[in-house]
Amino acid sequence: FGYLCRYKTTFQKLLMLRSAIIIFCFSSIILRGQDPIYSQFFMTPMHINPAFAGVNYSPTIATNYRLQWPGITTTYSTFSLSYDQFFESSNLALGAHILSDAAGEGALNTTKASGILGYRLPINRSTFIRGGIELSYVQRRLNWEKFVFYDGLVANNGAYTPGGSSIPSSEIAPGNLRRGYLDISSGLLLYNSNYFIGISFDHMNTPVDEFLQNDEQNYIGLPIRLTVNGGYQINIGRPSRDNLQNYFTPSILYAKQGSFQQLNFGGYFGLSQLFGGLFYRLGGGNSDALIVNFGIRSKNWKIGYSFDLTTSGISLSGSGGSHEIGMNYIFGDGEPKYKLNDCLNLFR
Repeated sequence: FGYLCRYKTTFQKLLMLRSAIIIFCFSSIILRGQDPIYSQFFMTPMHINPAFAGVNYSPTIATNYRLQWPGITTTYSTFSLSYDQFFESSNLALGAHILSDAAGEGALNTTKASGILGYRLPINRSTFIRGGIELSYVQRRLNWEKFVFYDGLVANNGAYTPGGSSIPSSEIAPGNLRRGYLDISSGLLLYNSNYFIGISFDHMNTPVDEFLQNDEQNYIGLPIRLTVNGGYQINIGRPSRDNLQNYFTPSILYAKQGSFQQLNFGGYFGLSQLFGGLFYRLGGGNSDALIVNFGIRSKNWKIGYSFDLTTSGISLSGSGGSHEIGMNYIFGDGEPKYKLNDCLNLFR
């Protein structure tokens, strides 16, 4: 979500990143600055909804890395690191999240640092509502050396000379290759012992990203990203020896930003020290990828791997699919997971 992007700037001769040239040979979708969403969204749940802060109760560190389409020369990579903790006495949760995204071998780099404040509101003994608000600072940086311009392509029928040297361009680099802005997001999560449903809104303040802004008068900032996810947990037998709940959770995730839509649906299981799942993703109503994930878990940690088998037209280019690896670590003994009267084992 967000890797098939067309970036426009105030420089009228700037066409696109070098990587975008390759991508648009296989895609007719034109997007503007959509956010990345992990296939393993359950490994870093605060990334899709700040209301998930403190869901493990004990202090938790989560990290995830994604490498998209390594078979294409200009790859995309995303890395995130988060920390969150719940305070039972006040029903408050605190979280911090850092995300780094590199598009087109680092031609466009995005770094996002976030602070999250959450609150848990008990409805009854088994039903709760969690709310969260996220305040972020986002910095985007252009690597000017990675860009290819129209004048170089037309004059030389390619981006490089026969000797392998880059084609000089008459385009002058802007004085400031770094731009930053503040971003505000919020979310709600309703859950009980059987099901959960969450909704979040990113870019509530529709911040102006000057690298995406152009001369069109109707540009009002980044479009709000709406994310809705839900699931139903089916417990399987008794907890394992290490107090891990055995379960199966059919779940769904829907995201919409601007004119782009994404839908993930599938199922996820945890059996003893093993977990895994199978999901299918649609992008803009078109087939995108079949997602397979698996891993191992214990009382304090979880390590998972995910592979996207591309089913869209980009697969014809030998894209190599997409790979993700994630890890969660819960400090201390914490509260035994099987005693938590909820259905959020998918995110633990």
